[in-house]
Amino acid sequence: MKKIILGAVSALMLSASSVKAGEYIPYVGFDYVNMTPNVSDLYPGNYDLGSLNAGVKLVDVGAIELFAERSAREKENTETGLARGRLYGLGADVLVNGWNFESGAILGSIGYGRMSARLKHNGITKKDTENALRLGLGGELNPTPEWGFRAMFRYSLANGDAYANSKEFSLGARYFFY
Repeated sequence: MKKIILGAVSALMLSASSVKAGEYIPYVGFDYVNMTPNVSDLYPGNYDLGSLNAGVKLVDVGAIELFAERSAREKENTETGLARGRLYGLGADVLVNGWNFESGAILGSIGYGRMSARLKHNGITKKDTENALRLGLGGELNPTPEWGFRAMFRYSLANGDAYANSKEFSLGARYFFY
């Protein structure tokens, strides 16, 4: 999986070599993420996360973005007792502009995430940290050169004890440093 991501980053960097100097734009952002991991019925199945982002936009090509995310503690009453869960994650995504238009783009992404889960039910705690391959599709609107608003759907593949995969939908804003 790491080789695939390294290859995608390398391909983006090679295509970015044709970008003129001054067209590398750093940015920071924040996303609200709603994640539905594939977990046992004993644990909460829906999480709200906050995600901090920092990246470099390669104008008209794509972006390379780092993220760190954390969920609020979710509680759910089940027939067998109270269940709690919390998710954490960090990683990197490579975003590619699939189609550019005047004030935005349609985006595709591939990335790597290191996802951690803490799940507790009837005094038994499950902790799991796994690597995840993240695939995404979305769009970005840029009403001004400094601001961008993004919506993305991602599917993450992991092979952990706590969860195997997840679907996430994110809405967020980016501030570009021109």
